[in-house]
Amino acid sequence: MADLPNDSGLELSDSEGGGYPHSFRDGFVTGILAALVLVLLLSTGRILLRRYGPDKAEGAEVLTSQKTIDKMREVQGLIEHSYLGDVDEEELSAYLFRGVAAGLADDFARYYTEEELNMEQEANRGEYRGIGVTLKETASPQQIQVTTVTKGAPADKAGVQEGDILLRYNETDLADVHLEDVVSLIKSSEDTFQLTVLRGEQELTFDIECGQVETVSVEYECKEPGIGYIRINEFVTATVRQFRDAVDDLTGQGIKNLIIDLRDNPGGLLNSVCEMLDYILPEGLIVYTERKDGKRSEYRSDDENSLDCNLVVLVNGNSASSSEIFAGAVQDYGLGTIVGTPTYGKGVVQNTYFLSDGSGFKMTVEKYYTPAGQDIDGNGITPDVLVEEEVSEDGEETEDAPLEKALEMLGGGKS
Repeated sequence: MADLPNDSGLELSDSEGGGYPHSFRDGFVTGILAALVLVLLLSTGRILLRRYGPDKAEGAEVLTSQKTIDKMREVQGLIEHSYLGDVDEEELSAYLFRGVAAGLADDFARYYTEEELNMEQEANRGEYRGIGVTLKETASPQQIQVTTVTKGAPADKAGVQEGDILLRYNETDLADVHLEDVVSLIKSSEDTFQLTVLRGEQELTFDIECGQVETVSVEYECKEPGIGYIRINEFVTATVRQFRDAVDDLTGQGIKNLIIDLRDNPGGLLNSVCEMLDYILPEGLIVYTERKDGKRSEYRSDDENSLDCNLVVLVNGNSASSSEIFAGAVQDYGLGTIVGTPTYGKGVVQNTYFLSDGSGFKMTVEKYYTPAGQDIDGNGITPDVLVEEEVSEDGEETEDAPLEKALEMLGGGKS
């Protein structure tokens, strides 16, 4: 979710969000396991100790204590002597550090392999190498099906459509290939490849070339005359430009009433939401963060841009982190009305640290507060106008009551 880089140059901003798991030679494992623990936790750990002070790492010394090293060697001996199967060194190493992350009792702590870290960076940028489709794997029969196609992406330009079932990649039959392997196959393509799909009862073959695809995280339209609507799905790097373009387009059309929909938005990058708020807020404080030692960092907007619209922001219980920063700032400044149900209540900041071998370690390091000092963590943002989303007995939404209320407040809605 929301993340904050600091001054060391070792971190990257990262989304949680989104969250959206050979045999050893004598003496070799000792070097591998001990070196992994010592390299990470003596070098990186000492960096943290120097920066934050020994009190901030209280208890962490157990990771490099002689007792722990001796115990690791004991477990290593058991594996070498008695374990029936082969051992994947990379997997064993990864799970060693995943265990450290799990042991922090921090819901947001994570260890990333180098490959996983690269995927996180892609997700945070809102841009990735691919063809611009979302795929799902069905169980019976096992099939890979296209669920969404990004407008203007390579797949869209080639003619791939939602609902298409993937049959072949060049001459490779995809009938028994699992989803993650299909994705790897497509993303590793250096040249134009042929993708054969089943559409209804018709087989179609497309020539497609992988390229850089930008995630569409902002959608907008005119809901009614004079009323603009912007939906923000997540806060990644690309969201900033998409949001500004949406605001400029709608206000350029003369719209003076605007709905910003943050429902089911799990959050994302702190820097991104701050840049977006700077585009609509008057000069002043956007959000501030505090470390365990009480050190405070502030993010502020300038006086270059501000929004001259009647504004309603829609939220619900799945609006989290950066969504709550957005809604809280709008509420504190009286810039607009918050409508919906109380938000999730994630008011903590994570840093993801680059490690020396290209992997990464993420953990919670700060809390954030709205301009007026609202403590979001565990509390959320309480809307100015409470409106429940109406659902039928089978759990399906029957009417978008919060949106209808927003339209009514802005002079539109059902007649």
